[in-house]
Amino acid sequence: MTEIELQEERQVARADDGRYFDLVMRQANVLSESRIVPAAYRGRAADIVAAGLAGRAFGWDVMASMRNFHVIEGSASLRPEAMLGLVRQAGHSVIIENEPGSATATGKRLDTGDQHEATFTLADAEAAGLAGKKNWKQYQESMLTWRAVSKLCRNLFSDVVLGAGYTPEEIGSDVDAEGVPLEAAGGADVLVNSGDAKRRLIDALNGDRDKAIKAWGDRDRASIRTSELYSLIESAQSDLVIEAEVVDVAEDDAADV
Repeated sequence: MTEIELQEERQVARADDGRYFDLVMRQANVLSESRIVPAAYRGRAADIVAAGLAGRAFGWDVMASMRNFHVIEGSASLRPEAMLGLVRQAGHSVIIENEPGSATATGKRLDTGDQHEATFTLADAEAAGLAGKKNWKQYQESMLTWRAVSKLCRNLFSDVVLGAGYTPEEIGSDVDAEGVPLEAAGGADVLVNSGDAKRRLIDALNGDRDKAIKAWGDRDRASIRTSELYSLIESAQSDLVIEAEVVDVAEDDAADV
């Protein structure tokens, strides 16, 4: 199938609910095994399908949906960059102004001419318990900017963001300078349920369930933090390398004899 034919199939599929669902299902089964998708979606085909269907309302394909659409504790959220892009794509105007300790986003609607100004200050961040976080110390201007943008979108462009006008950080997730949840970027030290943790461990060990069970030990059904999971994976992978080296040495000795 040529690239043009593939694009045409996708366009037709998006116009048809049944075909689009089938397309997303097929994509999810492949992408869930990929290491280039956000960590939060690896091994989670159902979550990829959910993101793909949610992103369809914004005109996104599955990959764009996974980058921009997140669900934190059951609540929908968008990357603030995505909110701004959607608003400008709809023809509305947004101007952002930064001053030391504050950011202001001023918006004007194309259809009605309505205007609104949203400001977020360092005092607001301190009141919300944000100012002491590492990302706020390192990227203060960016963090203030995205908070002002999301505030503006909720008030003036709610029809554009379709109820997902909160950033991941606003509903409880630690984020990087671009507003991406750190767990999705593979960096947050958050709790992972045992089922997901075991699947990640098995995948990291190339499907070797026996090695994974041995590495998991007596943790049973307990959830673990990502930092512990990554240490567990690293240790288990190191053991595999050592075992492979031992086998190689034994084979070399046997050959010498």
